Amino acid sequence: MIKNFGVKNFASIGEGIEVSFEFDGNTPENVSNGQNIGTVLGIKGANGSGKTNILKAISFLFSFVSKRIAPLDEDGELKGDVNLPLDSFFHNTDPSEFYLEFVCDETKYHYEVTLKSDGILTESLIRNVGGKTEFLVFHRENEEILECEDGLQELKTIKLRADQSIISLPNDYKFHTSTFELELINEYFKKFIFNVGQGGMRYDGYNGPTERVRSQFYFENKDAFNFVKKIIKSCDDGIDDIQIKRQKGENGGFVYFPEYIHKYKGKEHKLAQHDEAMGTKVLFSSLYKYWLTLTHGGLLIVDEFDIHLHSMILPEILGLFTNTKINKKSAQLIFTAHNTEIIDSLGRYRTILVNKEDNETYCFRLDKVSVLRNDRAITPVYLKGKIGGVPKLKKANILRALEG
Repeated sequence: MIKNFGVKNFASIGEGIEVSFEFDGNTPENVSNGQNIGTVLGIKGANGSGKTNILKAISFLFSFVSKRIAPLDEDGELKGDVNLPLDSFFHNTDPSEFYLEFVCDETKYHYEVTLKSDGILTESLIRNVGGKTEFLVFHRENEEILECEDGLQELKTIKLRADQSIISLPNDYKFHTSTFELELINEYFKKFIFNVGQGGMRYDGYNGPTERVRSQFYFENKDAFNFVKKIIKSCDDGIDDIQIKRQKGENGGFVYFPEYIHKYKGKEHKLAQHDEAMGTKVLFSSLYKYWLTLTHGGLLIVDEFDIHLHSMILPEILGLFTNTKINKKSAQLIFTAHNTEIIDSLGRYRTILVNKEDNETYCFRLDKVSVLRNDRAITPVYLKGKIGGVPKLKKANILRALEG
């Protein structure tokens, strides 16, 4: 599980931000469920405040440590110079810094990396045992490992690449000695799913090719389909059933597609995906990610979590992660949303508020705001602008600007 994440000099993030899933001793029992680390974080803020940039930073780090990002040729060699998809704050020349505290296989770790678009400057991993004793797993500067545990001395024989994390090395090399710990961490990061990249949110289509790919996945994974079908039927009481059909395609393969069964006056009526409401399409297209994350553990990163979904549905989806009977693998969810009421469903300990001053993003969790109380709604205070995270431009100002 992720405890804390920090980043400096990335996109609109200048001096640095920290995002924490970790609870303190004041967290109410009905929020913490007796755990020290939360499973849900919602990010709120005005348009352009940097909400998506926080998710981009997290997604970049997880991609970086789980696999080599730079394109390779057929022989596995780098195509051209190293050019990591890394945007610094207003394109300054200083390095970007990331750190991550996480728990993997009941062991606590602290990971740090400093890098520029042309490669890694420093990288280190520390294991924490018993909450007090720390062991350095490895420390690297540029393309040289300066320190590592005795069991990982073979790493020093590898010609390190400027664009490749040490954690991802077991993907590309066969070691004679055990690299089990690195492999375990690497596999953990590969479970993370996100819909943001260097350009922001990645649009996930709802018809056509995307519909067929999702349909095939649901056809081949009955548990996932039952999960999705139950949720869609509970959100749209007009749907009596959903079936995944397949038929021969033009090239000899199969084409998969959903049929939605509606009943009217005792008769069944079948509708195709393009005939359904947009909210239903969104759920059909995206819920597989929730099923995968809940089934295997890891982290689901969702930009525009609330798009096309009614505000009353959103708390139910959050419940997939906060309900310990459903979320048995302690999977985590972090998302951005423009819906305001979601703040009251999240509460103080699960809401990150993002602001921007002088074009620089900063953020804080709402339990750090003294004027808020656990037993009172947050939305009224938020809408009055007393805690930030709202647009500074009021409607009247927009109209005046248009009037000239």
